Amino acid sequence: MIEGPRIYNLFPRILGPVDQWGKHVDRIKAMGFTWIYMNPLNYPGFSGSLYSIKEFYKFNSLFAPKDAEDPFSWEPLKAFIKKVHAKKLKFMHDLVINHTSIDSPLVEEHRDWYTIKYVVARKSDGKVILQCPVDEEPSTRHFPEKSYIIEKRVAHPSAIDPADARKVTIWGDLAEIDNRNSPGKDALLKYWIDLVHFYIELGIDGFRCDAAYQVPGSTWKAIIAEAKAAKPGVLFTAETLGCTLDQLKETVSAGFDYIYNSSKYWDFTALWCPEQYESFRAHAPSISFPESHDTPRLAFETEKRDDVQRFRYLFAAFFSAGVLIPVGYEYGFTRPLDVVATAPSDWESPTFDISEYITKVNAFKKRFRVCNEDGLMRHFDYGNKSVLVLRKTSTDGKQHLLLVYNKDWTNDQVVPLDSLPYFLDLGASIAQVGVDIDDKPIEGPSWKATLKPNEHAFFYQEKKD
Repeated sequence: MIEGPRIYNLFPRILGPVDQWGKHVDRIKAMGFTWIYMNPLNYPGFSGSLYSIKEFYKFNSLFAPKDAEDPFSWEPLKAFIKKVHAKKLKFMHDLVINHTSIDSPLVEEHRDWYTIKYVVARKSDGKVILQCPVDEEPSTRHFPEKSYIIEKRVAHPSAIDPADARKVTIWGDLAEIDNRNSPGKDALLKYWIDLVHFYIELGIDGFRCDAAYQVPGSTWKAIIAEAKAAKPGVLFTAETLGCTLDQLKETVSAGFDYIYNSSKYWDFTALWCPEQYESFRAHAPSISFPESHDTPRLAFETEKRDDVQRFRYLFAAFFSAGVLIPVGYEYGFTRPLDVVATAPSDWESPTFDISEYITKVNAFKKRFRVCNEDGLMRHFDYGNKSVLVLRKTSTDGKQHLLLVYNKDWTNDQVVPLDSLPYFLDLGASIAQVGVDIDDKPIEGPSWKATLKPNEHAFFYQEKKD
């Protein structure tokens, strides 16, 4: 059985110098994780954001050991990766190739690698307020010269608010790479391939490819082929949250091993999540998470409810082949992880400690093949809107795992399943299974229980050859 990746995100800004990171490895291993993932460790631009990379081949001096002779050396990271490998864990690092910092030397040295657009900036503070395609020059009637600067520049990445297209976020600290149409795209591709070889030589085993759908599939295909030739088994995961199905198809056609899943945002009722899962799973297995470095802390959102914290990790582990949590999830940390501002002083006293439960969930996930694949998912219309009934099937159709969940956080729900064979239709015996219970064979065709708020039950069925 191929196990899906169980990923622990050690967010570097909260950890301090690299020589302090090793103290976390044993407990990560003990919880049953198989990967340690770290956000970009490259030297950043003026904003200090981990994702605003100024120099790819320099280590971020913020994480250098205090007594380091060379604060930009990658040698301390190599030593940390060796500790990770000694514990039979693998190491994953962000691969960011859709932008650099705006103050990167590459902007001046290779301007032809970047997207060029007409930019409107306020003269008063220099802030960019509008970017247009290069062939659409803004009107001076709307932006008079006395108040605005209009010129062609290296563009900044931007995003439109899905709820209001009039709201556009422009990341002024970033410069947008043009991997698709750059006149120098051959040299640009070589630069990325050389960078991946450099990472592999450091001992890196896999990559989370940031905003992967914003980079052409052909670029990824060349990079992944080169990487897998140099290091067979190297893992490529595509950060694809918010992309369209067409964008996903182009991205995964390059050979990605996993994509990221949006189940964190599901209310367990709306149809979009299981429908999206079904659309995407044909192209690549996915990784789910109950929170990430890009989201608010779940404990903050739920007023520190550890029962919710427990279930949301369990659900992510069940829903997708892979699962991820960031550092502090197990302790109910409430402060968000910030790519610019988070510091070691943001390490919190635990609200609770569910490390033991996470260990059990990871063992539960490891036990069932269906939890390590993105097989067929069926969302049953149970009738009681407070109860979720969701069945996941292995890719070969021989295993069912049925989740029954009281999504009402306040009230008990009486849950009768009058015909278990309707939900579990492989014609084989059925057992109730779980993280904290021994397997219990189900006698007869029905089951009934009162589920407490946020309580769940699992039923397992396997058709033997």
